[in-house]
Amino acid sequence: MPTNPSTGRLAGPAKPIPFRLPLTGTMVWARTFPGRLDQAAQARRFARFLLAETPWADDAELIVSELAGNALRHTRSGGAGGRFAVEVALGRASPGRVADGVVVTVQDNGGGGVPRLGGDGPPDTESEHGRGLAIIATVATRLGYQGNPETGHSVWAYLAPERTGSR
Repeated sequence: MPTNPSTGRLAGPAKPIPFRLPLTGTMVWARTFPGRLDQAAQARRFARFLLAETPWADDAELIVSELAGNALRHTRSGGAGGRFAVEVALGRASPGRVADGVVVTVQDNGGGGVPRLGGDGPPDTESEHGRGLAIIATVATRLGYQGNPETGHSVWAYLAPERTGSR
């Protein structure tokens, strides 16, 4: 993430980062969930099930947990009639590898602020909130979002083979 040269801290809030899948022969699964807190567990299970035979299952489950929680707490997704969607895109396997990478995306209904991917420095270690995107940034190769508060956001994390098991 870029830093502010005068403070040395992470620059923020981050701007939307468009992302093209660096994956060929991509398989994509998507599922929409009702906007209720109990559905975050269903979303985690969905991602884990899809990636159970890959090295990304743990990281994908963590990413979905954090992003679904954010969608439910900070956007219209958690309100009456709200919903959120989870998409898992798995790149084609090449010889000797399970796959070329995976992109996990959570889409919300908008209405909240803009995702703060970099923040204004390290997260407050005493706070119970505000660390989810920073945690995702430590396990993901890339992290970004597209969209806006009016129409909703798609927040995504890309996991490459070389980053697997980095936690």
